[in-house]
Amino acid sequence: MDGKTRLGRIIVSRKGFFTVDAENRLIVCAACTRLRFEKKEPLCGDFVEFEDNGDGTGFITDIVNRKNSFPRPPVANADILAIVIALSNPEPDLFYVDKMTCIGVKAGVETIIVLNKADLKDPAELKGIYEKCGFPVFLTSAAGNTGVNELRDYLTGKVAVFAGPSGVGKSSLLNAMFPGYNAEVGELSQKIGRGKNTTRHIQLFKTPAGGYIADTPGFTSLDFERFDLMSFEELKNSFPEMAEYMPSCRFRKCGHTKEIGCGVVSAVEAGLIPKSRHESYVKLFEILKNKDKYKYKTD
Repeated sequence: MDGKTRLGRIIVSRKGFFTVDAENRLIVCAACTRLRFEKKEPLCGDFVEFEDNGDGTGFITDIVNRKNSFPRPPVANADILAIVIALSNPEPDLFYVDKMTCIGVKAGVETIIVLNKADLKDPAELKGIYEKCGFPVFLTSAAGNTGVNELRDYLTGKVAVFAGPSGVGKSSLLNAMFPGYNAEVGELSQKIGRGKNTTRHIQLFKTPAGGYIADTPGFTSLDFERFDLMSFEELKNSFPEMAEYMPSCRFRKCGHTKEIGCGVVSAVEAGLIPKSRHESYVKLFEILKNKDKYKYKTD
């Protein structure tokens, strides 16, 4: 970097402008023409080099290599994907959870399961399913302040992307962990000139203990039919609990769905792999199988 170029992190992405946090000073930047020409889109969470105009604005000139990124919403350099579901009201959608764990595993992000509203229903069954598959599980209740401190401590110093369907209590949980979360997000929105309820945007909230929380409107589901998220091989590798059983399959290009002599199917039947997880895998497999791009073949 030359004397005029600085390094910072994008904490807000909105309509082609990027708010960069550089030593606690917020600079609203546009991407330079070269990046646009090269189709390199800066993402929220990116470390970037930028030229500071000295008036609160600047131009992003380069993007530091990312360690990972999500396709939707576009967030880069996350450490943790926290999938929040309610144990009751609404009832948990395990297919949604399993789609999200696939995305986290593929991105190389530590993926955790947060079972919220833990005071409403016995969490043992769901906790057992995901712990058996190697995912850390946290039991929380914003109303009862259960597990809030443990989850907050676990996130210290990390960039955590929170995802969860509507009604699971995600906002209440974030406010319980970080009092004033909504107020501070709103305050930052005012600083960058965004009115309320105007547009979707991606935003990082800096936590008092260090780290960031990704405030990502719309991150409630990922559509495998509309987005080319992964190949068959990537799908298989996104279910870590299947790995040790795949080598014992009878066929070299086994789909691990219902084939005779499949090590994975045998493990499901023996209770070694949770049945709900395999059902989700089969659904995702069929979605990919019907996409012309992949044309899955067993020969």
